[in-house]
Amino acid sequence: RRSQNVMSMPLLIHAFSAGLVAPPAGTLIVGGGPAGLATAIALAKRGYKKVEVLDRLPPPPAVDDTAWSDTARFYLIGIGGRGQNALRKVGAWDAIEPFTQPVAGRKDWAPGSGVDGGVLTVRADRPPSNVIQRDRLPSCLPPP
Repeated sequence: RRSQNVMSMPLLIHAFSAGLVAPPAGTLIVGGGPAGLATAIALAKRGYKKVEVLDRLPPPPAVDDTAWSDTARFYLIGIGGRGQNALRKVGAWDAIEPFTQPVAGRKDWAPGSGVDGGVLTVRADRPPSNVIQRDRLPSCLPPP
């Protein structure tokens, strides 16, 4: 049972947004993927100070570094329509989109299926996802 002195998360977010409660002195976000970065940007735009993002990967090279042509760095993530919209809302999509590649579907491999095996899924009912090297995503963003 929850204590009656604890605010629910939506109420707390509303209180911060309405200026009824001051933001915390610092905020820590664990995970530097699309959701973590979008959260950090949104909080900073709402006036939060000292927003820090921790990730298990080291800081990425500069967005135009030749390291991005190394296929060993190609752990791609897909940013679908909802992710693109979220990044647009925080003003980050225009900086990221030039370094992405649109894809119309995905192929999932089953163990033992061989190089050409697997299941191809193409979703014609949705806009294409865009893929980007996972650790390149934060390098596309301008410094705060």
